[in-house]
Amino acid sequence: MTALWGPGEHAFPGQRLEEFLLWAAAEGASDIAFQTGEPALMDVDGKLLRATSAALDSTAMQFLIERMFNASGDGILRSGRAIDCSFAVREDRRRTRRFRVNISPVQVDHGFGANIVLRVLPDAVPGFEELGTEPEIVEAWELCRGLTLVTGVPGSGKSTLLAAGTRRLLENGAGRIQSFEAPIEYVFDGIADGDALMSSAEIPRHFLTFADGLRSSLRRRPSAVIVGEARDRETVEAVVRAADYGIAVYSTAHTTGVAATVRRMLAEFPAEEREERGAALIDVLHMVVSQVLAPNPQGGLTALREWLVFDRDFKRELLGMPQSAWPAAISEEVERVGSSMASAAEAAYCAWKLRHMDLLRVAPAVAGKLPKAPRPNRAGNVPERERAGMSRPKGLAGSNASPPAAPEPGSDLEILIGIPRKEESTREEGRHGDPRDAGD
Repeated sequence: MTALWGPGEHAFPGQRLEEFLLWAAAEGASDIAFQTGEPALMDVDGKLLRATSAALDSTAMQFLIERMFNASGDGILRSGRAIDCSFAVREDRRRTRRFRVNISPVQVDHGFGANIVLRVLPDAVPGFEELGTEPEIVEAWELCRGLTLVTGVPGSGKSTLLAAGTRRLLENGAGRIQSFEAPIEYVFDGIADGDALMSSAEIPRHFLTFADGLRSSLRRRPSAVIVGEARDRETVEAVVRAADYGIAVYSTAHTTGVAATVRRMLAEFPAEEREERGAALIDVLHMVVSQVLAPNPQGGLTALREWLVFDRDFKRELLGMPQSAWPAAISEEVERVGSSMASAAEAAYCAWKLRHMDLLRVAPAVAGKLPKAPRPNRAGNVPERERAGMSRPKGLAGSNASPPAAPEPGSDLEILIGIPRKEESTREEGRHGDPRDAGD
C-alpha cells in the first residue's frame, strides 16, 4: 500500500500543493481528489487510496480553489456551476507536470462544500503512430479542410486522438492553428517548426464560450481551429460557419457512430431550421471518426474506430434526398467502404485483441457468426495449438497486421491510456493501439 504524504499528517499545507501533486503523480496516481471534510485521496491502479491523514476544512479547500483557479471560484460554485480548468506544476527547468481540474459544489455535513478532482496528464503529446490510427484517417486529416469530428462516449480517447491530429498538423507546417479547450489538456511547445504557430485559449478563462472564441478566431485568419467540444447549438453554428469560411475545423462530440453524429448535430436546431442547417453541415463536413475503447484480452485496451470521409459525390447524393433518409444512407456508405464499427470489432476479435463479450456488445450481428476465441494464457499469448484450431474469416482488413511496439512500462503513454503499472510490461493497442483520453 502507498504510504501517506508526511506533511499532511496534522493539516493539509495549502502552500505545498505543488509538492503534494508531484508526490502523488510519482506514486502512480491517475486521479487526485480533495473534498471538504475529507482527507486527500488518489486513484492508483484503479484503487482509491487515502493520501493524507488530515482532512481538509472549508478554509483549506477555499485556498486550493483560489490557487488552482482564482478568487471568483467560490462564487461560481455557490451559483450552482462547476469549474473546468487546468493546473501546471514546474518539476524542473525543462519539465512541467500538467493536471486537468474539475471543481464542483457538493453537500457536506455542515452545509456547502466543494469537490476537486485532478487528472494527471502525460508530459508528451502522442502521435498517430503510437495510437495505431488507420492510414485512411491520417490521410484525410492531413488535408486540413472542412469540418472533422472525433466522437465517442466520455473516456473513449477523443481528446487524445484530437491532440495527436493537432500534433500532425503542426509537424506538417499547417500555418496558424488556434485551439479552444475546456480546459487546455495538452501543450504543444517545441512541436511546431517555422511554418506553424499554435495559439491555445481556455474556456471560460480566456473566452466565456467556445462560440466566443471561434468568433474571435475569424479575425486572425487561422488555417485550422481546434474546438474542444461541439456541445451546444451556438458552438455547432460557429464551427459550421468557420468551416464555411474556408478554415479547417476539428472538434469532438459525445456520440457513437457516423450516422448518429450527423443526427446529433442536427438535433441542436429547431425542426423548422433543420433543412437549411443540415445542408450547411453536409456542405462543410469532411470526416467523422467515432471511437470505442474495449479491454484487450492480452492486456491494455483496444481502440475500435468507425469513420467516413464525405466526398463530393456522396454529399451530392445526401443533398438530393430527404434528411430523414440520411442516417440509413450514411450507414450504408460506411458499410460499403468497409470502415464500420462492426468491421473494426471483427478484425480486432480475429486478431485476439477483443473479448467475445465485447464483440457481442459492439457488433452483436458479427458475434453470432464467429467462433468464440480462446483465452490468452498468463503470459498474454494465445497458444499456437488454439490459434491453429480457430478459423479466421478471410478478407479481414487488418486481421493479420502486427501491432505497434508496446509503450515502456510506467511510461507517460501507459499513464495516458490508463494501463495499470505492473512488473511486467502490458500492451497498448488501438484497433492496434490505445488512445485513452486523459480528458473527456
